[in-house]
Amino acid sequence: MIKTALLRAVSHDLRTPLTAIITAGHAVRSAGLEDGERDELGLVVVEEAQRLSALVDKLLDLSRLQAGSAEPRRDWCSLEEVVRTAVSDVCGEDSASFALSFDRDLPLVQADAAQLERVFVNLLENARRYSGGKPVKVRARIVGDKMSIRVIDCGPGMNATQLAHAFEPFYRDDPSDAHPGAGLGLAIVRGFVEANGGRVHAESVPGHGTVFAIEFLLAEQPATATGVARS
Repeated sequence: MIKTALLRAVSHDLRTPLTAIITAGHAVRSAGLEDGERDELGLVVVEEAQRLSALVDKLLDLSRLQAGSAEPRRDWCSLEEVVRTAVSDVCGEDSASFALSFDRDLPLVQADAAQLERVFVNLLENARRYSGGKPVKVRARIVGDKMSIRVIDCGPGMNATQLAHAFEPFYRDDPSDAHPGAGLGLAIVRGFVEANGGRVHAESVPGHGTVFAIEFLLAEQPATATGVARS
């Protein structure tokens, strides 16, 4: 079943940017092009190549997770720093798409920072895609003995069926969706969160946006975290 789904993803989601790159590549060789037209075609090549690269990265992430070869390299890390790096990865210097809120003096967590960065890049990209141009909210705070991080969009929300299958690889509820994707991002989110000892779930009411909630159990802080851990 996974192989069939992968073939479907390859046939559409990989072929589409490749077709655009090939078409633009042929067109850019035309001697009659003006500089502005050549620049536009060059931009198409770059954007579609970046889209293709991101999809390949996701396929590799999912492949490693399913093969059990994505063992995290855990170390003490700041989730605030991880989230801010992910925001920069998603939108560069233009961070207006996201509204971040972190409790003061959040403790560190023991996790693979690179894997968590991939988690939040996927969540932020997904939330921004569905948020209708409104800022995506990201909140991190301590709830009991857990670190809680919530990514909240202002999109159309999910129904019960969509929620039940949201984290399945290659799941697409509606192929005619105005926001197409390969259905890989949320499966990668769950895989990396659980590999690092956390839990993730989605909450939604149709018409009222979606919340993706991640929790990590807190551990005794290292001596070097003075001023970071809560007493």
